Amino acid sequence: MQHKLYISILLITTALSCNSFGQELYKYKDKNGRWVFSDKRPEETQQAESLTHIKPKETQQRPKIYAQKCDNRHYLIADNPYHAPVEFRVVSSAFETGSKTYIVPSAKQEVLYENSAVMPPYRYAWQLGDPASMETNYLYSSPTPSKMLYEITQSFNGAFSHTDIQNNYAVDISMPVGTDISAARDGIVIWTKDDYHMSGRTEYFLNKANYVSILHEDGTYATYAHLLMGSIKVKPGDNVKVGDTLARSGSSGYSTGPHLHFVIRKNTGLKAVSIPFNFTDRNGIAFVPIEGMKIEGGISP
Repeated sequence: MQHKLYISILLITTALSCNSFGQELYKYKDKNGRWVFSDKRPEETQQAESLTHIKPKETQQRPKIYAQKCDNRHYLIADNPYHAPVEFRVVSSAFETGSKTYIVPSAKQEVLYENSAVMPPYRYAWQLGDPASMETNYLYSSPTPSKMLYEITQSFNGAFSHTDIQNNYAVDISMPVGTDISAARDGIVIWTKDDYHMSGRTEYFLNKANYVSILHEDGTYATYAHLLMGSIKVKPGDNVKVGDTLARSGSSGYSTGPHLHFVIRKNTGLKAVSIPFNFTDRNGIAFVPIEGMKIEGGISP
């Protein structure tokens, strides 16, 4: 899942967008007899079942930059609703060098431009995290408190889906739907997504997974993905400790079956990259997660 957002914008007044809370999906078999779930209506020659999924109202905002006029002064404002710092880069002729980079603290708004003149056209990009932070060699607890053994079905540089810089060092752990997922490290909940219940292997599902992301004290952040819809027990801004229950496992989004996708990332300058890490077992012994390995749960809450 990608955490970088590009927006091109001209100087406009603030606009509000209304989202539809109902989404019509279609279930049908393709030419090869495989089941397909999609929001695109199938060809008329294909028999399809219409499924209506009522999405919960999304209340959380995303980081953004917007222009505003007040008392004949023009402002450019950066809004960071996340409980983590966000890096913004603004490109505009308003700046002598043509662009400027800002780090906006957690859950803050900052004025980037103030002038009697109208702000020239601009575009911007943002990335979660402060690139100046330095990660530590932390040993992560297993992300489930269960004492059962669970198989690592895909690890670092896995050929199926761990082939991009955001997921090169991710780990997939197979587990039954409904298994408790716990924090592998202390931190603050940055944001959650808990609004999708289906899975599939087409591009349509790439951004559909439910997840929890947690900021660590060294500036890295963990993402726990493919969670069961309706099971997330934390909210943005919550402080969590190792072993605290976050949610239950599922198979939401781009997934071939029930599992947990676990990854540690950091900002390297408007670019999120995954970083290698070690787990530690209940005896405190560190190990590198390897495909085919079976691991047991970590600290119980």
